[in-house]
Amino acid sequence: MSVAARMIGAAVMSGAVMSAALLAASSLPAHAANSADAVIAWSMVPQAKDADGDGFIDGDGGVPKKGALSSYPSARMIGAGNHVAQPNERLINGNQSWYLNDRGFPVSLDACASRGDKARWTVLRNGEVAARLPWKPLSNKHCSREVVLPEGTYELQLEVRGSGQTSRTKAPAQVVNYLTVAMGDSYASGEGNPRNVDAWLTGSGGFSPYWDDSECHRSVHGGPAQAALRLEESSPHSSVTFIDLACSGATVAAGILGPQTAAGQSTSQMQQARSIVGDLPVDIVLLMVGGNDIGFTSILASCALVTDCPVSKAVTSPLNRYPTVQQGVQTLTGGLTRSYARIAQCLADSACGPSLSPGAAVLPVMYPDITRATDGAPCTYLTLSQGDFGWARDTVLVPSPAPAYDYVTSSGQHMSLGLAQGTLNGQIAATGSMLGWHPVQRAWAASGDSAQGHGVCADDPWAFALTALSAMPDASFHPNPAGHLAMGKAISGAIEIALK
Repeated sequence: MSVAARMIGAAVMSGAVMSAALLAASSLPAHAANSADAVIAWSMVPQAKDADGDGFIDGDGGVPKKGALSSYPSARMIGAGNHVAQPNERLINGNQSWYLNDRGFPVSLDACASRGDKARWTVLRNGEVAARLPWKPLSNKHCSREVVLPEGTYELQLEVRGSGQTSRTKAPAQVVNYLTVAMGDSYASGEGNPRNVDAWLTGSGGFSPYWDDSECHRSVHGGPAQAALRLEESSPHSSVTFIDLACSGATVAAGILGPQTAAGQSTSQMQQARSIVGDLPVDIVLLMVGGNDIGFTSILASCALVTDCPVSKAVTSPLNRYPTVQQGVQTLTGGLTRSYARIAQCLADSACGPSLSPGAAVLPVMYPDITRATDGAPCTYLTLSQGDFGWARDTVLVPSPAPAYDYVTSSGQHMSLGLAQGTLNGQIAATGSMLGWHPVQRAWAASGDSAQGHGVCADDPWAFALTALSAMPDASFHPNPAGHLAMGKAISGAIEIALK
């Protein structure tokens, strides 16, 4: 039969047959009738935004007009406050990944897999309408809508109309934003790792570092910031607002709990956090502090300039107040127990610091091992001997030290150095049982317990060696990009465990 004959036959179909056909079609589901089909998808809008996919958070605090990643970025900033994350853009005010909204957090409602002419969303919470969006045409360009919702449990309802029919569907949704605050010293801030660090590492001659915060040498290349972005990207059904307050040179007293005036800070990091987040509860606190409290730079300076430094008087403060470097380190290490307890008290007092959510996790980060060569043996570097590095590792960094350390002087004399106060990383580890925190042990273990060393003298170092004569002298003995990448992975893994 020809096509024309088929068309004529269809046209003269009896009324009874036509009615039966229409009845059969109307009894089919909407999607089968090819008229209207409602399909729900939803996600949280990222608040730790990586605009260019380079693995680092981009904010809304302005980006150099040109050459952001060059040796000399433009001093003129553009784009600040336009609510568009741009590649390499600084954090808002140097510390915040995106804007906090008292009304809640943006949620993307996606009807793009639906079929029909127009769609309408209704959001219910506890059976009450929390939001109802008006009917809008459904097209590939306009199939996604955005609504701001407080954290909590919701029911999403989608209605789609097409060809005179309406298709309805619903789905549960848990709106979650992890408000994350990072506090600490230069190991947390990303010292030596400005946004244009690669230009410094591969270039020659002069250099002008481009920081998220210049006074604190703060950068999203730091391990805590990288961990926050990893958490953001771990699920489409949660977002992360990252507040970075870490500042190079910080101690517990001058930085975390009190103003760090040397860095131009007029309030403590705790007070800064409270000012930014207001009454919103913080879910994750990333904390890395203690190295300056026990005299990190004083140890390095003394061991670089003095023979048998552990049993000699330190050349700089704060350790030069004690008879020997070892005695000073032990005394100051013993004080960390009370210092960490004071931080815990501040976090429990909304008048002192930010409020914590009921299931909040505090993650103190252990310091990585910068003392070992590729083969695992202690480094030798410039005037720093294997004895210096071996002593530093076993009396400052190893989380579970022996009761005493057998130090051999340059003349061959054996001296037993007591470790009654433990070590820096040991004190951090103890916060797990004493304060209920979640110490990030992997930050140490990946470099300190591995067969291969990643110290300043290693073939694959995770820390800068001496940079005193470079354009970034403060980078000396701080984690390099590889070190911060490893630290970010360690923190990310610890967050995953803590949130379970």
